Amino acid sequence: MRIDEHVLAGYLAGELSESKRLAVTKELIRDRNLREWLHLAAEALAAAGEENSKGPQLRLLEAVHSTSPKRMSADRDSVPSPANIRRAI
Repeated sequence: MRIDEHVLAGYLAGELSESKRLAVTKELIRDRNLREWLHLAAEALAAAGEENSKGPQLRLLEAVHSTSPKRMSADRDSVPSPANIRRAI
């Protein structure tokens, strides 16, 4: 059985049939490089899962917190823009 990244992804996800899972397990016992590859794939999946789980929370926090805390829109309106200021010559 040829084991590639798709087979390892199925192995990690638990989507392989029992016979294929057994074949991959035997190959993992025999081949150290394949075990390292599986370890790297598992770390990448874990990191991707952490990043995806934090993403919506960070977007929510960005929406809640304005870029200028303690400054309301009324405060912004009271400050004249440079275009409206007459220069004294």
